[in-house]
Amino acid sequence: MGFGAEGRREHFVVIQGDFLSSLETVIVVPLDDHASFYDENPLAIAIPKSETSTLRAQVALVHLPSYFSLEKFDAAPTGRLSSRTMAKVDDALRIVLDL
Repeated sequence: MGFGAEGRREHFVVIQGDFLSSLETVIVVPLDDHASFYDENPLAIAIPKSETSTLRAQVALVHLPSYFSLEKFDAAPTGRLSSRTMAKVDDALRIVLDL
């Protein structure tokens, strides 16, 4: 899907509302392993590993939204963002989308 290293499963946060669930596509932002260079970026939202299906803490790269056909996704374990973390993602999206 264009993000992540060759042969590595890509991780995303779905940012699409449930009311759009009938669409054949889904709007997402990519996740990346947390690194210190993301600490000063207000559009890279820290996500603890307890909220992802990954072994390491992640960051949601909110400034890189995209959409994909649901057919592109493999069945895999998923996490669920806490309401606090999702609120941070929502706040960053408002900045990106100038809402």
